[in-house]
Amino acid sequence: MKRVIYPATRAVENAVSLPGIRPIRLFPVLWPLWQVETTAEVYDKQDFELIDHFIVRAIHEGDIHHRSELIHFLGLPAGLVERCLAFLQRIGHLTMTESALHLTDLGQRSVNEGVRYVATMSRLTILVERQTGAPFPRPYYDGNVPVLDTPEIEEGQVADRTRFRPVVTTAQFNPQVVQWLANRPDRAQYNLPSQFRNLQQSAVREGFLPSYLIETADHRILAYTNVSEKRDEFLEGLCTKTSVEHLIEAQGSSDPADVWRKWLAQSTTFAAGRLQKTRAGIWQVVLPGTAFGDPPRISLSRIGSYQFRDNHFIQIWCADVEIRQRALKERSLGIATLPEVTCQADLETRIRDLAGNIEVAAVSIAELREYAESKGDERRLSRLLSLAQERA
Repeated sequence: MKRVIYPATRAVENAVSLPGIRPIRLFPVLWPLWQVETTAEVYDKQDFELIDHFIVRAIHEGDIHHRSELIHFLGLPAGLVERCLAFLQRIGHLTMTESALHLTDLGQRSVNEGVRYVATMSRLTILVERQTGAPFPRPYYDGNVPVLDTPEIEEGQVADRTRFRPVVTTAQFNPQVVQWLANRPDRAQYNLPSQFRNLQQSAVREGFLPSYLIETADHRILAYTNVSEKRDEFLEGLCTKTSVEHLIEAQGSSDPADVWRKWLAQSTTFAAGRLQKTRAGIWQVVLPGTAFGDPPRISLSRIGSYQFRDNHFIQIWCADVEIRQRALKERSLGIATLPEVTCQADLETRIRDLAGNIEVAAVSIAELREYAESKGDERRLSRLLSLAQERA
C-alpha cells in the first residue's frame, strides 16, 4: 500500500537543522483542496493524407475557392474530392458554401506547418487550494504526491501511525478559477499545457493533501509535504493567507516539561532514560548505549529520531558517540533502500545531513558497504552496489 507521506521524524529533523529556527510543535494535517475535473480541446498533430494536402494547398497557394475549379485543377473524380472536402470541414479545416471554399484558422495553421491538426478532447484534473482559490503548481501533480479523496487514511498508509487531522474550512468553490487559470500566460507552471483550448469544468470534488506543519518559537509555520523532504514554501505561503496559524494558536500549548515527565513515567521502553533540553531548546530523552541493540533492546535506528506526544516532540538520544556512529550506519542502510534515493550522490547527501543531526562524522559509501558485509546484509549491500551504478 502506498504511503501518503514520509515519517514525521524526517520533517522535524529538517526543521531542527535550519539555522536560526527553533521548532517547538508538530501538527500533522490534511490540507483541504478542490480536485477540479476539466475537459479541453487538444490539437493532435497528424500526417496529411495526400489528397487532403493537395486540396488545402490548392485553396491556400492556388487561391482556388470553387468546387468545380478545384475538381478540374486536381483532375480527380468529383465524388472523391467531395468526400475529402466533407472530411476537412468536419475536422474544422475549412468552411464550405454553395459558392466558395475557405480555410479556417486551424486549416491555415495546418497548411503553414505541414501537419494536420485534429482537435481531440482531453481530461485534466486541476488542484485548487480551497480557502484562497489558488491553483497548486506543477510539483503537486507528481505521482509521489498523493491527494486523498477523503480524510480517512487506511492503516498502512502512514509508516509511523501518525494521526492526521483535516483543516476545516467552509469556503465554497469559485468556478471562475478555471477560466482565470486558463487565461494566465504562465499556466503551464500550474500543470495546464499551453496547447489546451476551450477549457471547461465538468466536476468538482474534495481533496486532502497530507502535510506536516511545524510551529516555531517565533510563531512561524514551516510546512512539509511529499513534494520534497525539505520545506514546502508554496504551502508555507498559503499558511500566511489563511486562518491556519490562528487554528494552531487555538490548540493551546502544554508545558513540554510536564508532557515529557508524564510520558517518561508511563513508558516502559524509555524508563531508563533521563530528560534534558539542548542549548537549541530541543528536548531529548538520553539513554545509555546498553539500551540500544537487537530486540528486546531499542533499535539503533531510533537514535536521533523523534517521539511525539500532544503535538510536542522529543529526540531519542545516546551520549555514547560510538553507539551514535553505529546508528548512523544502520539508518544510512535504511535510507539507501528508499525508492526516492535513486543514486549514490543522493545517498551521500542524506548521510551528511543525518550525521549532522546526530552529531557524528559522516561515513563513506565504502564504510557503509563494509558494515553491510559484516552484518551479512546481502539485500542492502546489493542496493548500495546498484546505486553506485546510477548517475546523479
